[in-house]
Amino acid sequence: MSFKEFSKDIKSGVIGSNIFLYGEEGFLTDWAVKGIVENNSSEADRKYVVTNLDGATVTAQEIVETANTMTMFASTRVLTVKNYQPLIKKSAVTETAPILEYLSNPNPSTILLFYLEPLVSPGKREKLNAFASKVSGLCSTYNFERLNPAELKSFVNKRIRSAGKLIGARDMDYLVDISGYLNNDSEYDLYRMESDLTKLVNASDEDTVSKQLIEEIMIGDKDRFVFNFIDYLLAGKKSMAMQLLINTISAGENSKGKGNVFSLASTLIGQFEIMYDSLELDDEGMPIKTMAKNLGVNEYRLKKAYAAARKVGKSKIKKALIDLYDTDRLLKTGEMDKNTSLELFVFNW
Repeated sequence: MSFKEFSKDIKSGVIGSNIFLYGEEGFLTDWAVKGIVENNSSEADRKYVVTNLDGATVTAQEIVETANTMTMFASTRVLTVKNYQPLIKKSAVTETAPILEYLSNPNPSTILLFYLEPLVSPGKREKLNAFASKVSGLCSTYNFERLNPAELKSFVNKRIRSAGKLIGARDMDYLVDISGYLNNDSEYDLYRMESDLTKLVNASDEDTVSKQLIEEIMIGDKDRFVFNFIDYLLAGKKSMAMQLLINTISAGENSKGKGNVFSLASTLIGQFEIMYDSLELDDEGMPIKTMAKNLGVNEYRLKKAYAAARKVGKSKIKKALIDLYDTDRLLKTGEMDKNTSLELFVFNW
C-alpha cells in the first residue's frame, strides 16, 4: 500500500497493531513513523509509552518481550524497530521464528512498528527478502515509493501554502523540472525538496514564489556560473563573461578554494561535453528525456545544454572542447598562468 493509503488508514484508525514500513522515499517513512507515534501518545507521556529499538543489535527475543510488556502510563505501548537486520539480510530460522509467532498473535495493547531506511539506489524497486515478505503478510504494510508528478506538486504546494505563500502553475512546473526529482535515477529526494522549499519561502519577500527566486535557490553555484557564462558567450557579451569569470575565481579564493580555476575548467569541460553529446544524440532522433537518462545528467541541465548547443553548433563546440582540454592540461602541468588561462579561452571564443 502507498502513502496515500497510509494517510487514509491512520485518519480512520484502521492500521492495526502490527505495522511494516519501507520503500525508496525515506522522508515518507519517517513522516509515517512520526504520525503513528504522535497519534498513539501524548507529548507528556511519550518517553514512557514509546520504546525505540535499534534493529542492528536487538534480538527477536528482546523485541517479543518488550512488545508483551504492559505500560502503566497509557492503554497502548508503541514499539518501533528500525532496520531490523533479518528484514534486510538472511537470518537463521531461530532468530525469525519468535517474530512470526508474535505477529500471528500480537499483544493488542502494543503497536509494533518495523521500518526500514531506503535500501536501494534511486529508481530501483525495493525487493523484500523471504522473511520480510512473511512479515509483510502479517502486518499492515506500506511501501513508500517516490512521488508521481501530481503527488509531488501537491507536496510542494502544501508546504508553500502553509508558509503563507503562493506559486503559479508555470513556476511550479519549473521548480519540479529544475529539481530533477522526477528524473530516472535521480538522487534528489523529498528531504532535499523540503530543505529547498524552506529556503524559498524564507527568502521570498513577496506573497508569490517567483521563477527568479527558484533559480537562485535551487541551482548550485557551479551550474549557475556555467549557465550564465555560456549565455554571455552566446550573446556576444565577452566582457561580461570575463567579469563573471574573474568574480567567481576571486570569490573562490576567499572561500577555501571553491570556484578556483582548476575546478571551473573542469566544470566548463563537463558542460561542453554534454552540449556536444546532446547534438550527437539529437542526430539519432533521441528525445530530451532519453538523452538525460543516457548521459546521466539532470534533465533541466540537459535542456539548458541542448538549447545552447543548437545555437553554437557542433564544430564550434568541438573547437571549444579542444581549447579547454589544452587549457586544463597546461594548467595542471604549470605551463599556463592560472590567472589568465580561462580569460584567454574567452578572448579566443
